[in-house]
Amino acid sequence: MRKLMAIAALTATLSNSALASEDWQFTLSPYVWFGGSKGDLAAAPPLPAAPIDISAKDAFDDNEASYMVLFTARKGRHGLLMDFIYTDTRSDEELVPEIDLKLRSISKNTIVSAAYLYRLLDDGGTNLDGFAGVRYWDIDITLQFSGGLGVLAGRRVSNTEEWVDPMVGLKGRTPLGDSNFYVAGWAALGGFGVNSDLFYDASVNVGYQWTTAIGTTVGYRMFDVDYDKDQFIYDVRQHGVALGLTWGF
Repeated sequence: MRKLMAIAALTATLSNSALASEDWQFTLSPYVWFGGSKGDLAAAPPLPAAPIDISAKDAFDDNEASYMVLFTARKGRHGLLMDFIYTDTRSDEELVPEIDLKLRSISKNTIVSAAYLYRLLDDGGTNLDGFAGVRYWDIDITLQFSGGLGVLAGRRVSNTEEWVDPMVGLKGRTPLGDSNFYVAGWAALGGFGVNSDLFYDASVNVGYQWTTAIGTTVGYRMFDVDYDKDQFIYDVRQHGVALGLTWGF
């Protein structure tokens, strides 16, 4: 939590500096995200890693909550990016049918990214930014086993892990001809063995600009992270459809 507070304090300082200038431009983009999950979770020893497998289609039923908020502040070529993701995913798996061993997994994830933006290209409505920053992960896992025999029968294990990774990436937008439609997206890489072994994050969206300030989007986002430390394993890919609103001010 101290890591998240430090990131929030840094962001507040940069945002207050930005608000002092009339030349800054801001965008706020909230999304709902129907993200499926696939991978392996291990909350604590001595239990082995357990699978999680929720398709993007099943995410409508298995996601208790899943939303994102993207905020940018920009002045000239320079800017600040903040990305917030929260997901609450629950999955039921039949591990060993012969002994009726079943698993209910609950994964509550809070992911916050903060990055410095630099505009690489700005040409006729098409723009491309590079960014570098950090990503904070707060992963809360509960594994509940039922049925079965031996050490796993009726076992319940919960654990929370926090870490911070470096990240770099690209973010861009381009109009579709002379219409009000546009394509926007981003791609990021991070971790690099600092805490996560590696993570990637990519999204693509098709939007419609209703006014100079308001736009709506439909798109697809996917991220994959591989984290393994002190027998806490979070090796998961999440992906699915995102519906969003963008407000510029």
